Amino acid sequence: MTLANAQDADPLPGEMRRMLLRQMPAVVDEMEKAVRSGLPDYTHIADDTDGFSVRQVIDRTVSCFVSLHDVPRPGPATIAELIALYEAIGAQHGRLGHPLDMLRDALDLGGRVACRRLIEDAYREGWPESVLGTMTEDAFELMSTVIAAASRGYADVCGRDPVDVQRDRLRDALVAEPGQGPQPLAELAAAAGWQLPRTLAVLALPPGDHPQMHVLPPEVLADRSPAAPYLILPNPRDPGPRWLPKAKGGALGPAVPVDQGAVSLRWARRGLDLVDRGVLSADAPLRCVDHLAVLTAFQSGDLLEAAATTLLGPLLELPPRRREPLLETLLVYLRCGDNAVLTAERLHVHEQTVRYRLRQITQLTDGTCPDPERHLETMLVLTWLLSPEVR
Repeated sequence: MTLANAQDADPLPGEMRRMLLRQMPAVVDEMEKAVRSGLPDYTHIADDTDGFSVRQVIDRTVSCFVSLHDVPRPGPATIAELIALYEAIGAQHGRLGHPLDMLRDALDLGGRVACRRLIEDAYREGWPESVLGTMTEDAFELMSTVIAAASRGYADVCGRDPVDVQRDRLRDALVAEPGQGPQPLAELAAAAGWQLPRTLAVLALPPGDHPQMHVLPPEVLADRSPAAPYLILPNPRDPGPRWLPKAKGGALGPAVPVDQGAVSLRWARRGLDLVDRGVLSADAPLRCVDHLAVLTAFQSGDLLEAAATTLLGPLLELPPRRREPLLETLLVYLRCGDNAVLTAERLHVHEQTVRYRLRQITQLTDGTCPDPERHLETMLVLTWLLSPEVR
């Protein structure tokens, strides 16, 4: 049985599947602990590869293994995602100059934990030996499949033009968290033949949107990962990338100093997540700096939910047909600097309608809303409450 023909695998009896699913979180915990304690110098290489942490990689691998005998079985997209993930991990090893032996050691450590737990559970639950044998074979087959995928990614990088490899190393260093870069950026830029800019911004692209689909200027560095592709734009405000509107559906992080690329990537991916969830739209690339309130609000949704009752009180108890016009009017009114005339223009209603709604708000809240000293907090709460996802 291979991942390629996983659709043909026999499903396990229901109780066995349920037991495996119950044990998954504990198994993933134990596997992660074994890898981090057994290979402490290795985990920083795998962490954040393709946007995944060591734990997430383990979780994806174990989930795929369990689903091989689940109902329904994994579809081609799920299998392709796992293979693509390990190809990206192999490519990361190649770019950083680390042999794949380290990945094999990590898989061996995690695999031994998984097999031991599988055997213990099988004997405790009285599984037939044939089932245990099949599951063990499937585990080794899965290990072989992901190692082969990592090897392809590794070979692809190592067989490429040295300048391209250096550009990839530079790209990874530019978005690494502080202190995690392999060497000074100036040295990496020189090796890649790339002029180090004063600032940069990261454009996160939707999954599957391959950077090669776009006509890119030579100074743009691209990550080709199918799961989380992105582009690094040097000096994005000087004079501004004219090709950018062609990259629809993406999210552009803020312009930052060249040694803070991780910040731009982090916010770009948060913006992309809100686009994917339908909170924000991006027919052209979303510029995160144009949506500060929404991005900030959705980073603190639980806190804003708790604060909403204090700030808006009785307004939240109204039925939606009464509540939403009042909340929307209040938000636009605050954004317009307490100007009822401008609020009416933006809402396309009569000025008296705005004033009537404001009086209702004042009456319902006993004059406590809007509080002049809490405009910012009120606007953040309203932005969050009026988003499509919360509504």
